[in-house]
Amino acid sequence: MSKPLPYGPTDDEAALSYVREALSLSQRGNWEALLADDRVLQTYRALKTFDAKAGERSVRERDAIKLAEHQRYAGLITAAEYADHYRQFTTWRKRASRFNTVLHQYLDLTADRVRQVHHDSVAESLRAALLALAIAVDDHRQAHAGEESLVDTALWARLRLLPWPTADDAGYRLVDAVAAERGRRTAARHLKNSFIQYQGSHVTGENVDVADLLLEITDNAQPTCDRSQLVELWNQRTPDLLESDAAKAAASRQKGSYATYRLRRSLTFLESQGMIDRNSEDGTAKVTVINRSALLSLRRQWDTAQFPLDDAEL
Repeated sequence: MSKPLPYGPTDDEAALSYVREALSLSQRGNWEALLADDRVLQTYRALKTFDAKAGERSVRERDAIKLAEHQRYAGLITAAEYADHYRQFTTWRKRASRFNTVLHQYLDLTADRVRQVHHDSVAESLRAALLALAIAVDDHRQAHAGEESLVDTALWARLRLLPWPTADDAGYRLVDAVAAERGRRTAARHLKNSFIQYQGSHVTGENVDVADLLLEITDNAQPTCDRSQLVELWNQRTPDLLESDAAKAAASRQKGSYATYRLRRSLTFLESQGMIDRNSEDGTAKVTVINRSALLSLRRQWDTAQFPLDDAEL
């Protein structure tokens, strides 16, 4: 049985302190109260605050180690001083990775509870079912193009004009939702001249595709994958890059894989944003997702910008 929370539903400062303690291993027993209907939004706000602060700390730490590296090359600090900076950085990185894993587990759990409490789950289910039906009809229509019966044509004509419900009542039709869903299923990098701004940084579709891949092959319980596995899956998803003129030119100059270069470029970006960490374990290159919520947020922001048919993110 959960204990009553020792603060009121409007005391966010006390909530921050209590939730911070609740994230520690020895104090994880009262999440039932924290996720109660009348407290879950307050808990969500507290967790989002910690997530934002963790992101800010990550930027500061990475900027500091980059500065130390530049100072070493410039002869402003000794190699021993740089090594000390780097030891401190790796110690912080391991601690931050553990904290972020726990934080994002509870953040995802809390976000789900917020949706359950404050959204109409029946309406969401019906909307998803309607979209699935429309896509199935459209798939059938495309598979039998030129052979449609009058019934097929009439069914699609009726479906495509149905209103697509959104919170802001933007006047979308079901045909718009079908087009948006097909767009989501297409590699984001194929959207020409498309980008978004995310926390002040320029984000390309290719960055989003790599984020998607990381979300697919990792989870909160297993946030780390082998880099070789990531490269293999990336090559499977990007056959056009392997056959491109740039890839052939790179191969002729023995510059390595062009597709892998493109993957590495996006990984560098995601790492600079504090979303992932690249490291080595027993001689094997690894990629660890350290801010899963940020990867999900990046994907949602991309979808909102490119396919603005869904309700606003929490």
